[in-house]
Formats: sequence, C-alpha cells, structure tokens
Amino acid sequence: MPYCANCGKELTPGAAFCPYCGTVVAVGIPPTIVAPQAATTSANYADLSQRIIAAIIDSIIVGIAVGILSSIFVFSGLGMLGFSGMGHMFASPWMWAPWIWLVGLLIPIGYYTYLEGTSGQTIGKKIIKIKVIKANGSPCDLASAFLRSILRVVDSLVIGLVGIIVISVTKKRQRVGDIVANTIVVRA
Repeated sequence: MPYCANCGKELTPGAAFCPYCGTVVAVGIPPTIVAPQAATTSANYADLSQRIIAAIIDSIIVGIAVGILSSIFVFSGLGMLGFSGMGHMFASPWMWAPWIWLVGLLIPIGYYTYLEGTSGQTIGKKIIKIKVIKANGSPCDLASAFLRSILRVVDSLVIGLVGIIVISVTKKRQRVGDIVANTIVVRA
C-alpha cells in the first residue's frame, strides 16, 4: 500500500491527491514510507484568502447574471403570469417577485453545480488557481457539487462568518458544504 510522502498516511491506490493533507501524489514514482509528523499541514490546501477572493469574483458574475435575467422578467412582462401591456412594470410585486426569487435561486445553484461538477473550478476558482476535488483525490462530481451549492446557504450565514470559521478550524480547511459533500479545495 502506498503512503503519502508529505504526511505519511496510507493512500488509496490510484489517488491523485492525499485525502488527508491534499498533497499531489506523484504518478510512476515508487511510494515511500515517511514517519508521520506531529503537526501536519499541507501547502496544497487552498488558503482562506484564495477562497474568499474566488467567492467574491463568482458572486459578481452570478450577481450580474441574476440582475440581467431578473430585469428581463420585470421589464418584458415574462414574469407577469400571463398579464400583458405597459402596466406590467407598475403592477404589484407579487406578480413578478416569484420569478425573480426563482431566478435568484437557480442561477447560483446551476453555476456552481455545473462548473464545479464538470471541471472542479468556477470562473473565480480558475482565476485564483484553486480547484474542488473529492477528499480521496478524485474529481468532483455533479452530486457533490450540488450538495456544496445547496449548503452554500449555511456557509453564507452571518455575512459568511459560518463558512470562514469552519474553514479556519477544520484540518482540511473545509466549509460545511465540503464536509457534507466529502470534498476539499486545493491549489490547482
């Protein structure tokens, strides 16, 4: 059984990353046994600052998309549940608010789920050069990305402090969504 050259823990065969410290596993190099260290930290986990900057970039992108689509619903009358005419812009918000709420919910979930589930990176993560992978080193799949996306609500509570605190205190620098989806964020 191979062992991680960084932390000395046992690796699963074929893993691209160590599931404990996130170190890239060298392919084709015979595994070495290294005595575990008392305090193991990995230089491969994404820093909190990298994750925050990527989240800000992604929030701007998602916000622009939501704003554009919401405006289309409001100003075109598409969200008026069958009403037409110029009066739609001045109608009660209850007529178009459900559509804006739906757009504001589906765009972020779709954005994060599709991009992280197919490539492991959103646009913000690509710019900052970080990536979401499964804790065992395999690529992030759509199911894990969907779980991360749904739990982003929990991590965003109190202006994101829940996510920041959880990332800061967990060994693998995981937020709640990462823990439930069994994913980690590493440097790409």
